[in-house]
Amino acid sequence: MAPDDTLELAPPAVPTFPPRARVLIVDDLVENRLVLGVCCEQFGLIHEYAENGLEAVEAVQSRRFDAVLMDIFMPRMDGVEATRAIRALAGPSRWVPIIAVTPAAAPAMVARYLAGGMTDVLPKPISPARLAEALSAAFAQPHARRRRPRAARRA
Repeated sequence: MAPDDTLELAPPAVPTFPPRARVLIVDDLVENRLVLGVCCEQFGLIHEYAENGLEAVEAVQSRRFDAVLMDIFMPRMDGVEATRAIRALAGPSRWVPIIAVTPAAAPAMVARYLAGGMTDVLPKPISPARLAEALSAAFAQPHARRRRPRAARRA
């Protein structure tokens, strides 16, 4: 290869997300919450933490989130139970994309999480690139919270 033919490697691109996008990080282990929080900060995302599924359901009921990163194995209420509770809520918060974050990502388990209402599954340990990909897909979903009711569209 001639010197003029050298390849220049570009640094990995930082994903671009919607301005003021909000993510709820749900995990009972502080270390996991912090790792996901650092990734969200690097992506320019606003984020909050919940330590278990009960706190996650309460947070989704009271505040707007564009995505939820949900651990599966937690005390008080696990991630699958919390997802089912969120999907049973009235109003647009029930459609928030919920991404499972778990070391238990065998195909049968992934099928169980998706059947329980989760949008995607990320295996632990987390890859920032895969997290960015999952969040991009979640933000691109046309879920109810982003659509105006028909009556509002006509006005």
